[in-house]
This record gives sequence, C-alpha cells and structure tokens, in this order.
Amino acid sequence: MGQWLPGKHICVVGTARPEQRNPIYLTHELIVLILVVERETGEIVGCDINMVCSLTREFIKSIFEGKNLIQDMEEIRECIQENYFGASAKTLVMAARSARMKLLDCLENRKTEHQ
Repeated sequence: MGQWLPGKHICVVGTARPEQRNPIYLTHELIVLILVVERETGEIVGCDINMVCSLTREFIKSIFEGKNLIQDMEEIRECIQENYFGASAKTLVMAARSARMKLLDCLENRKTEHQ
C-alpha cells in the first residue's frame, strides 16, 4: 500500500464487461480495474481489481505497477497476453484501455482549465 497524495496522484477506474460465460461475470458482471497514477508522469503506483482470487489480484497488480499508463499501453497489453491465461484476459485489456482513456481525458480537461 503506497502513500498517495491527492493532487500528486489520481485514481482512475477502468471497467469492462466480460462474456456471460466467464466466471467473473457471475459474481461481478464487470471487471473494475482501479489504478492510482502519478498525475504528472502517468506512472502506475497502485493497482487493485475485483477478481475473485487474491493470487490473481496480486499477479495483475505486478503487471501494472511501475508501468506508465500513458506510454506503456502496448507493453501492458503484451504482458497480459503473454503471461495471464485467465478467461478475463481480453476483458482486462479493455479495462486498462478504459482507465487510460479516463486518465487522458482528465489530463486534457486539466490542461484546458489552466489555459
């Protein structure tokens, strides 16, 4: 658990709907990926996800933390595809893209507010 400072860090939440035959759909209906990101750099400093097993959550956390949500999306996608063989792999990539879009929107809105 990190020491996060509002203003320096922001929390972005990406969501994606898994296929109905996916076990996560039965418990949550949505994958919710929560990322704490350094506002100035885009570096991911914290991660959580609503997967059922704690081991899966920890593994996914290791994929995201230390990466840059703005610049490293392709690396994140490849890492998921090459290392995570759960039924939710494609949905996880979609949730990451959703979080990235929210971050970019936030940064763009902040930029236009300060002009």
